[in-house]
Amino acid sequence: MDLAASYQSVNKRLQSQYREPAWGWGLRVAMSVTIPLLWGAFFEKESGAEWMAIAAESVSFIELKGNIGQRVRLLLSASLLSVLFCVVGSLAGNLIWISLPGMFAVGFLSGLFKNLGDRGMGLALSVYIFYIITSAYPVPTSEALWTRCGWVSLGALWTTVVGLCSFLFIRIGTPYRRTIAVIWKSVAALAQATGKGWDGTTTRSSVRDVYLKEKDVRTAIDSSLFLFEETADQVSKSQKTKYALAQSRRCASLVSMHIIQISEAAEQLYRQTGDRQLMVQFHSLFRALEQIGERMEIYLLTLKEEERILVTSRVERLRKLSLQISELPEATQPGISDTMKKILVLTERVAKLVEKSLELLAQPGERRVYRAYSFTQTLNILHPRYVKNNLRQLFNLDSITTRYAIRIGIAAFLGTLIGYLLGEGSAFALFLHNTLDLPLVQLRHHGYWIAFTAIIVSQPYFGATLKKGIERSAGTVAGIIVGSGFLLLPFPLLSRFILVFFSSVFLIYFLRRQYSVAAFFITLMLVGLLAIDPGFDAGLMKTRILCTLIGSALAIGAGFLLLPSWDKDHLPRYLAQAFTANFSYFQGTFYRSEERTPWTRLKRIAESRSSNAFDSFTRFMQEPGMRRKKGYANYYYLLTHNVRITRELNNFHGETELETEKIPVREKEKFYQMLNQCDDLFRDNIQLLRQSGNDFVEDKYLKTFPEEGFNTMNPVESQMVYIEKMLIELKAIYNGLHGAPSEPEPKAIEEV
Repeated sequence: MDLAASYQSVNKRLQSQYREPAWGWGLRVAMSVTIPLLWGAFFEKESGAEWMAIAAESVSFIELKGNIGQRVRLLLSASLLSVLFCVVGSLAGNLIWISLPGMFAVGFLSGLFKNLGDRGMGLALSVYIFYIITSAYPVPTSEALWTRCGWVSLGALWTTVVGLCSFLFIRIGTPYRRTIAVIWKSVAALAQATGKGWDGTTTRSSVRDVYLKEKDVRTAIDSSLFLFEETADQVSKSQKTKYALAQSRRCASLVSMHIIQISEAAEQLYRQTGDRQLMVQFHSLFRALEQIGERMEIYLLTLKEEERILVTSRVERLRKLSLQISELPEATQPGISDTMKKILVLTERVAKLVEKSLELLAQPGERRVYRAYSFTQTLNILHPRYVKNNLRQLFNLDSITTRYAIRIGIAAFLGTLIGYLLGEGSAFALFLHNTLDLPLVQLRHHGYWIAFTAIIVSQPYFGATLKKGIERSAGTVAGIIVGSGFLLLPFPLLSRFILVFFSSVFLIYFLRRQYSVAAFFITLMLVGLLAIDPGFDAGLMKTRILCTLIGSALAIGAGFLLLPSWDKDHLPRYLAQAFTANFSYFQGTFYRSEERTPWTRLKRIAESRSSNAFDSFTRFMQEPGMRRKKGYANYYYLLTHNVRITRELNNFHGETELETEKIPVREKEKFYQMLNQCDDLFRDNIQLLRQSGNDFVEDKYLKTFPEEGFNTMNPVESQMVYIEKMLIELKAIYNGLHGAPSEPEPKAIEEV
């Protein structure tokens, strides 16, 4: 590798690390856990320091996302839950007939925390970690209980202070801008995927590859909306910061839509001309779009003037490439000039959207967080309505979540029971002692790892549980081997602190990337924590391996036998939701109504529902015995046609502002005739879904066409084409629901 290539590789890696919040999160966890241990070793308070470290680990494991109020509430909620379940577990552990039912309740509650998203799973950690550990080590007196709670409170307080310091000095708009930066990052990846192969030197991206990148954009937008719910049409211009960021998020969403439109038009040109030289020009165009997404990501994170200049230079390059394409001889050829003009107009719209986003963001500097909140605003962060809303969301029971919560509760109950039996010197415990040389005392004191592993490994779907169980088992075994060797190094106390610190950082980094690697670093961290205890020995590590394997097997078995959630049952529901969301999108676009829903919101809902259906189909493909079932390919065809319907509706709206020639008035009759056909097919398809057993389809989708009729429109020629394509897709879905899909695409299905 030459020097220039090496520099580019290193520079790109540094940029990636700069943009990656996981490093900061990992450092926060490492400081929160390691410093109490150091303090305990220095002042000979090892026992109390361990409880502080456990509290620090539970609270700091929550990813601090969203606005400042959300972050403060997360820290305080995790701290309160840690202390509360420290008390509950310490008391319940004295009586097994209370501890076991309590373990079921804790497992069930931990499953319900899934309703709160990623933040909820972090909060659940404070619930089950403290209940499991404290019930395994109950306290005999009230004085011991208050002492333990004091250490836990001190550890939670310390972690809260570290968490506050991690964001009190950032700019007020930084959390919001970071979510938009993720959208631009996914837009860049989408442009890269759509432009791949147009230069003739690499393989073209498959339809599935492009869709997955498009899905990543949708996921990034949904994540941003989950944290910052107000959309561009809901924020007034008087709210300058919110308005600028909401509009910037909308611009990023529209750019991704235009990239798909440009790629479809480029594909059409290639089929018409087969001109490779022209396609090379489009490859450069996609590359420019990719660079714009990359630079916009950096600019949103930094708001530096030099980054804004770089974005502007990429926009100018995009315009120059567009001008070069317009001057090609092929641009004026009959039959392709209209398609070429559409690409050029879409390219200009992308440039204008980026410039608009830059203009919105070029406002006076944002204040630091600690200066942005008055005393009254700070008190409002803790308003009781937030507790009420979270409780309502937490107990928003549905079939999948309830099954998942019950399954975790039963698995945790059985795991605790097995751990209790091992501790009582059962025949199985004696067998393990004799065959594996496991000390009975270790089995008695550390059997709680079984319930702990069972809760962590359990997932809503069997395939995900199986995958996580295997990865955790593999990571645990590897971590114990490496960690045990690490502890043989000179200066063992210092080595252990280093092990805890660096494993805390890396486990956070890999937590969302590769769970097996994260499990490896989790084990290293626990090896370091346990090694600080004078009672550490090799038998303890053997016990943990055994308990991890039992807990993983218990979670996998529970996922298969206890109220399992199979996507062969849920996939039809997700498909029906995707179909009805498209119908709502169609109605919102063409029906005459006094209250019009913004089309971007309808687009977002339709794309999210299709994304949910695609995820369900992917899990369905991984379920045991799926390959032996007939008709599974039909789900793929139905989902593909539904995604194309959403795209045609997006394309219809995208043409609204394009300056193209209006179609003759006589063609409007054909236009409205096709709309009526589409409307009938939507209703027929939904009726077929209802007849196939999807009783959850709402009756409103089965009603007859409203008397108000369609909006009065003056569509352009290309919009007619999009309606024709949508009609074809609806007919394909109709045939598919009758069990007669279009010609199969084995390669496409195999890729899924």
